[in-house]
Amino acid sequence: MTHRFADILQGLMDNRGLLPRAVSRASARAESTILQLLHGSLPPSPELVRDIAPVLQIPEADLLAIAGLEPIRDPEHLTPYRHFSEVGELVSVASSLSNEQLRRLIIFARNLRSEDEN
Repeated sequence: MTHRFADILQGLMDNRGLLPRAVSRASARAESTILQLLHGSLPPSPELVRDIAPVLQIPEADLLAIAGLEPIRDPEHLTPYRHFSEVGELVSVASSLSNEQLRRLIIFARNLRSEDEN
């Protein structure tokens, strides 16, 4: 039987048009980890929730509650992820791009970051 979190995670991803690979890349988690969450063979942990919440465009505290986990009491982690909804939207859009378009988007993003550093 699949874990309730697995079903909800799949629904959240479906609603946002996200594939496991996109969630993996955006959260810096292995695709196998995301697949294990989706199959219910890996229970969610606070660290995993923290990494995937911004990708799903959902507050970390809400995803922790969905996962049945205690909220993180560390004040450093109570602050919402900066621009989490925009990051999630970018991941959603990027997941539907062709390989060439995705490559160009990455180059563009790196150039933007370089402009800020100068």
